[in-house]
Amino acid sequence: MELKNTLGYLLAQTARNIHVRMNDFFSGYGLTLEQWTALKLIKENSPLCQKELARLNHKSPNTIKALVDRLQSKGLIHREEDPSDRRNLILSLTSEGETLVARISPMEDKANALLESPLTKEERVLMKKLLKKMNS
Repeated sequence: MELKNTLGYLLAQTARNIHVRMNDFFSGYGLTLEQWTALKLIKENSPLCQKELARLNHKSPNTIKALVDRLQSKGLIHREEDPSDRRNLILSLTSEGETLVARISPMEDKANALLESPLTKEERVLMKKLLKKMNS
């Protein structure tokens, strides 16, 4: 089978295409796709320890530490020691982070809808179901 027809190649190409387009979208807000993903995960799971953010984001602890450092320097999140375990750092959005997430989320929904627009509703449902199955 030709490389261009393998599932791995097609998924990787699709992921790269989406990554580039979403990075372009978020750059208008001074963010990367990775930073946005971290903000959304913190918002949806707050309070969230840094180790759990790494797990949910499928990133190494060192990568997450650098990402959290950048978000904190932008004033979008704060972290504090977990009183029950000082080795854990608890992350939450600052009021500025909350405002930014609330402002961008509706536009992100539109950007995602545009990415999904070549597919019918049934195809989108099936695609998401299959991708979740492959990632389980």
